[in-house]
Amino acid sequence: MQNVLQIREKIAQAISSVGIEEWGVCRYNDVLPLLECRAAKRIPNGAKSVIVCLFPYRMDSYPEELNISKYAVVKDYHTVTAELLSKAADMLKDRFGGEYAVFADNSPIREVFAAYSAGLGVIGKNGLLINPVYGSYVFIGEIVTTLDIQPDTPLQKSCFNCGACIKRCPGGAIGENGVDVSLCLSDITQKKCELTEREEELIRENGMIWGCDVCSDVCPMNKNAKIKPLAEFLQDISFEVDLNLSTKQLKEKAFGFRGKKVLERNIELLKSADKI
Repeated sequence: MQNVLQIREKIAQAISSVGIEEWGVCRYNDVLPLLECRAAKRIPNGAKSVIVCLFPYRMDSYPEELNISKYAVVKDYHTVTAELLSKAADMLKDRFGGEYAVFADNSPIREVFAAYSAGLGVIGKNGLLINPVYGSYVFIGEIVTTLDIQPDTPLQKSCFNCGACIKRCPGGAIGENGVDVSLCLSDITQKKCELTEREEELIRENGMIWGCDVCSDVCPMNKNAKIKPLAEFLQDISFEVDLNLSTKQLKEKAFGFRGKKVLERNIELLKSADKI
């Protein structure tokens, strides 16, 4: 019978072989309750462990007038992370047996809390995971499995509590007690319903077609974050939205999932403010 160390070593080999450097494990029961999500049906019966993986995307430099979030510059992370996690899960199934389910963003798992529980970082006032290596510029994905794996321990520290993200949040969404997503500029740029005058003004003032990076960019814990984006993310970089909204961009970029009309609305708002 394989001991705990041997199992961890083989898991590490499988995960690192697909290019994932930062990962950890938490107990499935420790991250309950699940979020309401249709994907929850894919969780295997008798799930015991969650292997949480991080996917760094921050690059060396960006245009000064970048008007989309940094995470939307790279190839759609839903596709990239799901493919890599599926490869790792297949290898684990071959080596250990058991059942596995892969989740990337569209997940019933509370991803940030799971990553924290797996020892992968602390949770900032903005609700984001801050990893000691890559900061908060990471995507989170999970492999839920029936394999019983020794869990990692959460880090015995917290964010700096400096309040920089609270002070600089464009919409005032971040407070000492959490985040009001209805005031978050990133959330506002993604809304399908009609925007209020204040929401439209926030988009004009900040010049963002999609998303917002302010809370991450001002976080001192991100200052020395390692810059080593996953190789797959560098295959299709776009620093701006094609104003004609090509089918290719809508299909291959994260900002395409809300549809063309949302982007067209935001583009028109920026044009009216001479930001494009």
